[in-house]
Amino acid sequence: MFRKNNNTNNHDKLLMKKANLSTNNEQGFIKIRVSTGLGKLPLSGAKVTVYVALDELVPIQTVTSDEMGNCPIITLPVYYNPEIKEMDPIYFYTNYIFSVNFNNYYPVATYSVQVFPGITTEFDVNMNPVPAIDPFTNREQQTVIPRIDL
Repeated sequence: MFRKNNNTNNHDKLLMKKANLSTNNEQGFIKIRVSTGLGKLPLSGAKVTVYVALDELVPIQTVTSDEMGNCPIITLPVYYNPEIKEMDPIYFYTNYIFSVNFNNYYPVATYSVQVFPGITTEFDVNMNPVPAIDPFTNREQQTVIPRIDL
């Protein structure tokens, strides 16, 4: 089931305004598969939310995994920011964050997801069940992707 945030265009405008970005109408893509058992058992119904970090985390889009654990491909705007001297005008990207939630499993968050224009980046997210005796059932598993310098 695919549920797109109706305010995506407003979020895109807010993203451009806050980050002082140039308009280029580029899009990148994220493909996510959610499973457990080190990828052997797909999780149907996992909620995946993509955020952009501005002054606060702003949700951009939410999707749900199907019976095979696959989420619909998520399309995201990618902007070039000429004020970031490290950003290459040819190989530019926009950073995003995504979280995955499923009942009775630890939430998973992936930070610094670089989305490049015209490229689909794939992620396999392995969820771990929360043991019945764990007092910290909302403990988040975090992954921070290191910056890619071209």
